Amino acid sequence: MNLRLEKFSSTIKKQLAPILYEYQIPGTTVSVNSIKISPDLKVAHVFVSIFGKDSQAVFGSIVHNRGEISQQLASHIKAKFSPSLTFHLDEGQSDSEQISKLLQS
Repeated sequence: MNLRLEKFSSTIKKQLAPILYEYQIPGTTVSVNSIKISPDLKVAHVFVSIFGKDSQAVFGSIVHNRGEISQQLASHIKAKFSPSLTFHLDEGQSDSEQISKLLQS
């Protein structure tokens, strides 16, 4: 990934984390793990981990409100356009957490 994509990805990640905080429900935590940006900066694949009981409900809410999240992001970044966001549930973190718990038992 070139420097331009890395910087833009980092900026989006920093600005997106507090926006997604609004979609958490008590007992859950939303974490932005990584962002993959298309070379033309128009599409961003956002990989999130959600910890807690109602992780599927929180992820569904994030996906459902994708347009609103994009608008909020656009008001926080300084760019000609805001990328189209596509959210993906990154379950690698939760898998490693479960393995760690099993190993500690």
